Amino acid sequence: MKAEHFVRRWAGIALVAGLGACQPLEDAPETDAALMEQSQSQVSSNVMRQRSDLIKAVLAADPRVDNPLLWAGIANTETGMAHCYGEHAPDQCPGPYSADCNGPVLAGYWDDYCNGAQEGGLGMFQFDRGTYSQTLAHHGNTILSLQGNMTTAVQFVIDGAWNSDYTPYFATRQDLYNWINSIRVGGTGWDLWLGFLANTYNGAAWGSSKWAAIKAQYDTGTRAMLNLYGESYWYGTTPPPPPPPGNCAPEGGLFCGNNGVPGDPNFLYVCKGGIPVVKQVCANGCNRAPAGQADSCLSGSSAPKTCSCANGRYKNGNLIPQSLTYCGFRTCGSDNLLYECGTGNQWVNTNVACGGSCACANGAHLNGTVINASDTSCHMEVCGGGNTFYECVGTSWSAVAGSTCRMN
Repeated sequence: MKAEHFVRRWAGIALVAGLGACQPLEDAPETDAALMEQSQSQVSSNVMRQRSDLIKAVLAADPRVDNPLLWAGIANTETGMAHCYGEHAPDQCPGPYSADCNGPVLAGYWDDYCNGAQEGGLGMFQFDRGTYSQTLAHHGNTILSLQGNMTTAVQFVIDGAWNSDYTPYFATRQDLYNWINSIRVGGTGWDLWLGFLANTYNGAAWGSSKWAAIKAQYDTGTRAMLNLYGESYWYGTTPPPPPPPGNCAPEGGLFCGNNGVPGDPNFLYVCKGGIPVVKQVCANGCNRAPAGQADSCLSGSSAPKTCSCANGRYKNGNLIPQSLTYCGFRTCGSDNLLYECGTGNQWVNTNVACGGSCACANGAHLNGTVINASDTSCHMEVCGGGNTFYECVGTSWSAVAGSTCRMN
């Protein structure tokens, strides 16, 4: 089951250089860019601080997650921390009455241009389930208050991260909370967090140009809040907890096995959805670059390595024919961890959780052998057509961009 996707039709803003320095953000596909105007938050510095303090208080009171900057970044990107009608111009409509506003709550403009359809998102976090009445029926009138809007946003994001195909697999809810709490701007998991927001909170298709643009907007909006009040305001002096095992970043980063990610030292891995995925088997070994630089396969003329692993089983217990194994073949074991056929001709436990209930149909090995959907599992990886690695994600096979593979 997937979390609902907000369809963002709000012309949000990102605070880029102090209060009042705002720029319009790219909006949903149906928005006519020619109609967009410069949007500005009219929230005063005092109100901005009060709402930031309230976000901190809401997160501090939540026993699960305590990373207030992440939610402040969402609110800043969506509305510049505006909650009430009259605090954002010109792209706003009067929403339902809010006691905290002593008048209408802020409603988004770009659904109906205030022509009476009442379809804009509501409040600082822009909740939108259709019309105002439909949104309130789904989320409750609590979203009309500042604190209710915030607490609902916390739960929505937690649920979205739990159900997303692109966040790391979490064996327990506590693993999810640990992951969220560990995220810091520019650190491990940051790029994946931005991609998750652009996809789940904003509804942009993963990997699309719109998704990339929205990721950048959330990055800008969150960094602005960090720069406005500083690290100590948001986090005090408490260091971030370590990231969960198996999580890798940045998205798209390249690593030799056992050099930042678990795996065969002769394999080159790419971070994909927070999971280290095999991209290439290095014939001449893998080059470990200095910290901050991408690893790579060493050049040379050696023959490609071959691997053959006996006694392997799929997650469902079915035997894996040894003749179908090769370097980089990866499956989920009965213990819910990923195993891959390594250059030592043995199945190696990566200690990366596979989990979930993925089942991918229409798969086949490079030699044409069909892969039964019942044998597939999350993050299973096979060498398929075009000598490309494919990963089982959700219900479909996803090509590992730029990868190369071969069967023995």
